[in-house]
Amino acid sequence: MPVFSLNVNVSLSDEKKTSLLKDLSDVIGKLLGKPEKYMCIHINTDQAISFAGTTQPAGFAVLKSIGGVGTAKQNNAISDKVYPIITQHVGIPGDRLYIEFVSLGAADIAFEGHTFA
Repeated sequence: MPVFSLNVNVSLSDEKKTSLLKDLSDVIGKLLGKPEKYMCIHINTDQAISFAGTTQPAGFAVLKSIGGVGTAKQNNAISDKVYPIITQHVGIPGDRLYIEFVSLGAADIAFEGHTFA
């Protein structure tokens, strides 16, 4: 049930968005050990974002998951793989992007009409 939301202040073609969605879903799913059925990737482009006082390409993301996030080791392993994907597809350098990691309990999110608890 991982949800990865990426907000950026740049435009992306539909082709680039599709490629980015697929790459993020694949990599994050594998890192978290979650099946594709539960992966949700959300990309917001053309957002009004200032980072370090400028509007140069920048963004922020949030990864929410039941398990697989929360420790320095887990979050660093994910960051190590996700930052290059975002840089490659969106052109945002690592020093202009934050990723927030949120560990959810099984009762905190529902799917198919009931929570995972």
